[in-house]
Amino acid sequence: MRRAARRLLSLVTAAGGLYLVGSWLAARRLADRLVSAKGLGPTADRREDLLAALASAAPLVKEFHHAGSRLDPIQLAATFASPGDPAGRPTLLFLHGKGGHSSEWQPDAVRALGLGYNVLLPDLRGHGASGGRYMTFGFLEKDDLSNAIDAARELWGIDPDRIGVHSCSAGSSVALELAAHRPAVKAIWLESPFANPREMARHYLSAATGIPAPLLSLATRWAVARTVGRVKRDLGLEEAAGGLEKADPVVAIAKVRCPVELVYGEADRLIPPHFVGRLVSALPPGSEVFQAPGAGHCHHPNEAAVVAPEEYSRRWTEFFGRHLPVDSPKS
Repeated sequence: MRRAARRLLSLVTAAGGLYLVGSWLAARRLADRLVSAKGLGPTADRREDLLAALASAAPLVKEFHHAGSRLDPIQLAATFASPGDPAGRPTLLFLHGKGGHSSEWQPDAVRALGLGYNVLLPDLRGHGASGGRYMTFGFLEKDDLSNAIDAARELWGIDPDRIGVHSCSAGSSVALELAAHRPAVKAIWLESPFANPREMARHYLSAATGIPAPLLSLATRWAVARTVGRVKRDLGLEEAAGGLEKADPVVAIAKVRCPVELVYGEADRLIPPHFVGRLVSALPPGSEVFQAPGAGHCHHPNEAAVVAPEEYSRRWTEFFGRHLPVDSPKS
């Protein structure tokens, strides 16, 4: 019995050691995936198609560059379009997810222009035509986007107090951070969001590697700590107020005062439905939830806009029409 017990103890100790070593190695290998511009699969950047579609829908289409956050003042790229008289119209800001591009918003931007909105389509830092090495899920992006809005005001006279946001996936975390710090945001269409960054990181790394999520618990914790430390060192953010590690969608949404339409697909495998529960519980007054049966993740082939196109378009149009109405253009 004692020999068997010692053998079992040795096996357990060895297994524990292997788990620790494996977790450490996985953390080193996977850490950069969490903040890189790389998604789970290749995403084609169809910028020329976007520009052509915008030009067919609006007389004013311009690509421009603006400065990033003062904490990392890189050059960022965005596209602006307007049906005309941009100063007299509200503006919709479209925020793509991790690994995405502004060109993913082509049908939504064309719809918005047809309804009389200006559209502002940034490539988030590290993505598309924008500079930068890391995505920070709103920590730096909230300042980047404030600069983009201010640049559009200077260039085309848009009203910075009449802004709505449509976000997808990780771009939803960015949207909440922006709105939490910029009360002028009047409405947010929050699509495929997640509430818990650590839980999402573990799920993301599991999807990227095929390793079951429970086996990545320790690796994820170490990978997050390693990633945060590296970004702060590389960008000189050790003393930055707030802290990258404190970015939290639930904390941010508690500071949001505008109505939110929270949209998620019941068949979403990238961000499963249970990931949104805490956000639903924290929604501001006047908000609604669109739970799309059979739909998957935004900007995927089975997204809600494809699975339920009529209801999606109706809800989208009514939501922004109610909370960010378009005035008649000045003559």
